[in-house]
Amino acid sequence: MDVNEHRDILITHNRLQNTDDVYTFYYDETNNIRKLYLTDLGLNVEQDDNFVLAGILHKGIQNDADFSALFDTLNLQKTVKELKFKHIAKGPFLDILKSKKLCTVLCWLSKNGFYIHYFNLNLLYWSVVDMVDSIIGELNNPFYIMNHMQIKSDFYELANSNRSVFLRNLKDFNYPNVRGDRCDDFCLWLIAFVNNQGVILPDLNKNILNGLVKESLSIDELPFISGFREGELISEFMVFYLRNLYLYKNSKHVFDEEHQIEDNLKDFPLTENSVPLNNYEFVRSHDYKAIQISDVVAGLFGKYFTYLKNVSDEQLIMDKAELTSQQLETLGALKKIIDVSDELSRGFFNVVSSSGEQRKNNSFLHGV
Repeated sequence: MDVNEHRDILITHNRLQNTDDVYTFYYDETNNIRKLYLTDLGLNVEQDDNFVLAGILHKGIQNDADFSALFDTLNLQKTVKELKFKHIAKGPFLDILKSKKLCTVLCWLSKNGFYIHYFNLNLLYWSVVDMVDSIIGELNNPFYIMNHMQIKSDFYELANSNRSVFLRNLKDFNYPNVRGDRCDDFCLWLIAFVNNQGVILPDLNKNILNGLVKESLSIDELPFISGFREGELISEFMVFYLRNLYLYKNSKHVFDEEHQIEDNLKDFPLTENSVPLNNYEFVRSHDYKAIQISDVVAGLFGKYFTYLKNVSDEQLIMDKAELTSQQLETLGALKKIIDVSDELSRGFFNVVSSSGEQRKNNSFLHGV
């Protein structure tokens, strides 16, 4: 894969800045379930918390920050040989905001020339919105194309509101490998499901989504719901590691040891003008304090984005109003380093989630 094939489109479409500059990225992950597939009980995992690939970065190849001084300040127990998120904060998101150690880490990063980056993936959203994309792609209707993000978000809200029924029917239809002779039955079920569950949406949103799924019966083939391994929603996470490698092609990317991903990347070499691009490496986190801090960052965002996915708009407003001074200080430190990072390059942040989750993020963190 030539890195410029998708890179130029991504930069232009999203108006990303400073992507040619040299940075050093450090990565860790949380909630990597390896695979997601349908079972008779729903999904193969009890909790489909958001997958997050995140960490810290700095300009250039070298940074002279004294990690040892930070670790000393954290006053960790002597038995701790490798810093993990659990040593900094525990519990659900609102509880981890109470951690003075977490606030210390975030403030230290800001003062020592570090930035942060993350990729956030809502697993169920990613798995089911192909149905909507399949219909919109075949219709090629400008109205649906212009409003596709809101339509997909509404569809996800319906699927999530009665997920046990929704997932059971997907399993019965062998999604995402619906046989040709069952496509009409699948579309009829989809129409009925949206019509029945759509009462939770505003009338306009419900009518638009209803109109879209009814159009599915007029389409000869829905490419994203057939031809794949039945029951398998996510086969691997390797594709999510690629984006930064080609977007920030001049940078160095240092990942925590992950043998499956490393092997997959070897089978999917990146090139530039037919020349191999070797801009990444996998290391043992025990030897890299920057990777250990990235574990803290990934853990923080894993908790945060899962909180946003599950909290209602009303509860979110009450939660923010009841934050203590320590929680507000930690949240302020998080907002500060996100704002500075975003100003340097918006490409540091990549999100695959519903519009509702993104709206709640803007409200809780940025007050928008």
